[in-house]
Amino acid sequence: MLHSMLALIVIGALAAVLGGWISLRTKTNELLRREPDRLLGDAQMLQLADRLARPLYQVHCAVCHGRAFQGDPARGVPDLAKHAWLYGNNPVDVEHTILYGIRSGHPKARNLTDMPALVRSGQISAAEGRDVVEFLQGLAGNPYDEQASLRGRSIYYDKGNCYDCHANDARGVTDYGTPALIGPVYLYGGDRQTLYQSILDGRHGQCPAWVKVLSPVQIRALALYLVSATRASAN
Repeated sequence: MLHSMLALIVIGALAAVLGGWISLRTKTNELLRREPDRLLGDAQMLQLADRLARPLYQVHCAVCHGRAFQGDPARGVPDLAKHAWLYGNNPVDVEHTILYGIRSGHPKARNLTDMPALVRSGQISAAEGRDVVEFLQGLAGNPYDEQASLRGRSIYYDKGNCYDCHANDARGVTDYGTPALIGPVYLYGGDRQTLYQSILDGRHGQCPAWVKVLSPVQIRALALYLVSATRASAN
């Protein structure tokens, strides 16, 4: 009798574990079957994504993006908590970046644009680079040198060809992954020296491709987690 009761308890426990595993597997499969945008409106799916992605983020992503999504301006890692998304915060776009990276060497990586070293290459002079910085300071609503800004405006829209990537209003273009140059959140920083350093030497930020490291479910969960968590932090 005792053996029979123990057997029933063990069988019941195993059944509960197996049932829980099947339920979790079903839900994780649903993460991949459904459209990411629709999943953002499903509280249960977001809870599952959070459960799966939170430890993954801390292990693989926090070293660059920070434990609170704050990024690192010294390395040009965007402040996601303040929504400085280079390619937008649509979960499909975020998932693409996680999958293939930015200038990662993967053939599907985001590498449409790259910040050239305008001064070092000789495209513009050092003085012209400084004038562009004054133009950007003016656009950002900061104190600026008016005469230098006028010269910098001409460089921005003509010789430097800066507007082609960063847009006429210098707010960046998410299709290209180009950052805003007038804030309120900067990729590398909005002070004069940092802006000039970008014009002088160029910038070549990278993000690794995770497609061969993480599973499709993990990557989908990470994308949803990043979008939902950073939206919550902004409220």
